[in-house]
Amino acid sequence: MKMYAQTARITKRTVDAIPTPAKDEGEARLWDTDLKGFFLRVYPSGRRVYALKYRSGPSQKIFTVGVHGSPFTPETARAAASAALRRVSDGEDPTAEKKAAREALTVSVLIARYIEDGPATKPGKRQSTWENDASNLTRHILPLLGRKVANLVTKAEAAKAIQDITLGKTAVDERGDKLRGRAIVKGGAGVARRTRMTTAAMFSWGIEHGLVKSNPFASLKMSTPPQRERFLSRDEAGRLLDALDSLEADGGINPAFGDAIRLLLLTGARKTEILGLKWREVNVDRKTLLLPPERTKAGGQNGERRIMLSPPALAIIERRRSATSRPEGFVFPALRGDGHIIGVRRGFARACERAGLENVRIHDLRHSFASFAIADGATLFLVSKLLGHANARTSERYAHLSGDPLQDAVAAIGERLMPARLPEEIEPHDDGLADR
Repeated sequence: MKMYAQTARITKRTVDAIPTPAKDEGEARLWDTDLKGFFLRVYPSGRRVYALKYRSGPSQKIFTVGVHGSPFTPETARAAASAALRRVSDGEDPTAEKKAAREALTVSVLIARYIEDGPATKPGKRQSTWENDASNLTRHILPLLGRKVANLVTKAEAAKAIQDITLGKTAVDERGDKLRGRAIVKGGAGVARRTRMTTAAMFSWGIEHGLVKSNPFASLKMSTPPQRERFLSRDEAGRLLDALDSLEADGGINPAFGDAIRLLLLTGARKTEILGLKWREVNVDRKTLLLPPERTKAGGQNGERRIMLSPPALAIIERRRSATSRPEGFVFPALRGDGHIIGVRRGFARACERAGLENVRIHDLRHSFASFAIADGATLFLVSKLLGHANARTSERYAHLSGDPLQDAVAAIGERLMPARLPEEIEPHDDGLADR
């Protein structure tokens, strides 16, 4: 394998300036002029890794410091390499120690490292997603594989763990104190799929940071989840809105919950996007909600998310403005405390019951918004923009709601070749049943 080397003091400027080698050129190396043995490895993939070359007894070894980026900058990597050199001078072997530590690292320690250090290495990932990941790992993987050495977990053991989660073996009903309340942990196929994805991501992170060698969860085959699609008809949507009005009049639902549900139906936004909405994200003049990247599911890839507001949605926003006492805070502030409202599902369930709607989830309001848009002539591309999908292909689930262009083409050809005759022009088919 070819290898190209340069010499300069390793700084942010020189690290950024060194070109990425082509695939057939192997790796490039930048040797530091200040600290002996300290260098940067640049791979054709663009990955930059700090390392230290040193002599241990009769042989030379390379100690991997870490990947360029958070937490390793040229300065922090040089400090880590310098510390490793001091250990070498004391007769220690950093590479052997790192290998031993890696081989002894348990899954429980890997989970703790991932939860603690992971967010700094993935700034585009939302805090709420990290909280969900931590819950999946500690509630399901920790009790099943926590004591296992991470590098020794086999694919069969990973598959067995996911099967156990599917069968509900990690489900618990914990009754905590008054502060923590009750925690109901469920199993099932959906939880198992999410846990597999989370655990695979954790092992991939461990590989990237030199903690594990392989990922036993990466290639596990899972059954495809059924696509559950429930679209409200216009009549059902009208009944839901009437039910909200009725419940508010009877005192059966707080107006804040009613307005949040109405806004979900009118915008197609995700529940967290509306419940966590802040006044600084509302632009009445432009008739939009502008959410920062960390507030939306696709934000880490596509930046800010714009949610368009119709006149009825604007009216709800104005109604909330007059009802809230803290214009700098949440549009839907919590009834007690400093957060936003929670428990909207209970109000939604009451509204569905009064409206006579069955098997409707609050997320189905988002599907219904898309179906109404397509019924009014919106293209799948436009629906993708309205829903804030990172990939336009995600909106293809709604394709069956619009006119099928293939069916339209076949119908046009049939009409041209064999024009439809009026019913009375078609002779009845004698099937022998006329006189029976």
